[in-house]
Amino acid sequence: MDRTRRQLASELITEVAVIDKKIQAANQQLTELIASTGSTLQQLNGIGPSGAARLLGDIGDVGRFASRDHVASWNGTAPIDASSGDQHRHRLSRAGNRRINRVLHIMAIVQLRNDTEGRAYYRRKLAAGKSPMEAMRAPKRRLSNVVFQR
Repeated sequence: MDRTRRQLASELITEVAVIDKKIQAANQQLTELIASTGSTLQQLNGIGPSGAARLLGDIGDVGRFASRDHVASWNGTAPIDASSGDQHRHRLSRAGNRRINRVLHIMAIVQLRNDTEGRAYYRRKLAAGKSPMEAMRAPKRRLSNVVFQR
């Protein structure tokens, strides 16, 4: 029984090593392709080759957007007004390009985990009385603006 477990574990480790090498090769290819476009997206904190490639592929020519607000609306990071009476609040937009929204979300999470300007911005929003969900939407929108500029 122990011998079978060791054999299975050895096979799984070999498979993981093969998959890891494929991932490294794919990341290297993506990095080279991104560099050939002249993009500086990978210099942003929290984005890797696959995220940068997703942004470049889905956004395409940023000139098709009139402003950064249009990009935010397109990718779902622009908040939707959900105010009623004296209560003024905004909610998450479920519309937009969810793949781009996911890349921006991952970037925001990575920035919150590290000592970055994104974490400081998030903490300022919390200190201003925003809920954690509301405060999380703010860095995502800010990252959308940064991606538009790059």
